[in-house]
Amino acid sequence: MDFRGAIDFRIQPPWRWREDEPEPPSSAGLAGYRAVYGADYKKGVSFESLQADMRRHGIRALIHSEPTSGSTRDWNDRVAETIARDRSLFLAGFCSADPRNIMEGVREIDRCYHELGLRGLSLVPDFYNIDLADKRCYPLIAKAAELGMPVGLHVGVNFTTTSPIRHGHPSYVDEIACHFPDLILICLHGGWPWPTEMIAVAWKHRNVYLEFGAIAPRYLASADGGWHPMRHFMNTQLQDRILLGTDWPMIRHDRLFEELPLLDLKPIVLEKYVRGNAEALLERMLK
Repeated sequence: MDFRGAIDFRIQPPWRWREDEPEPPSSAGLAGYRAVYGADYKKGVSFESLQADMRRHGIRALIHSEPTSGSTRDWNDRVAETIARDRSLFLAGFCSADPRNIMEGVREIDRCYHELGLRGLSLVPDFYNIDLADKRCYPLIAKAAELGMPVGLHVGVNFTTTSPIRHGHPSYVDEIACHFPDLILICLHGGWPWPTEMIAVAWKHRNVYLEFGAIAPRYLASADGGWHPMRHFMNTQLQDRILLGTDWPMIRHDRLFEELPLLDLKPIVLEKYVRGNAEALLERMLK
């Protein structure tokens, strides 16, 4: 099956520009990710390798800032620079902001919108031992809403060794959606191990979207993978609010496209999943 023209709604910015550059240090708290995804899951994650991979598959992508070392500002700058290096491949960027310093975070969102041209906000408060709906996150979410920026929320399990997974429970998305009914909320990673709660929240709120970055399609499709009944709702009630994502380099595109048919989505739904829904959301983001 040919997936050329697909839009990957979530990739991480490349850790280095060329293959021969050294890899930056990673937080010790992320050791759990190496255990889950393999010790070398960051191997070959230069801009050069990503660019070649995307061209080979004929796809485009949105980049999400996700600081794992260094400063939030530096990673936001890296997102903007990645887009500037190849605007034919990278369609838009999501900045990040640290809820532990509220006003600095608000100012950083404003800088990213007005100076860097980034058009979304990606929040990962659970990496800081903070609930998604913690009062420290609300000024950041409100600033994004003021600017018309959709907000990505890290929902579900995290594999850090420093933060409990309860911080990413879908019930917090329900709370945020009640307070911001007109704000586009994108639930990053789909909410496992609480798929039924995540489905209920998305079904309830028309402004809530689901993205499945870092989730191999074969696990999403399996009756034994803990995702039941997500695939049914992807094919039915939620078909207009599902977004393809890899969280590259967590899932590589070769694997993504090899396994996508396992989801057994209706042809019209598959088209929405790999391209149509992202195009409609991008039109709202970039107007």
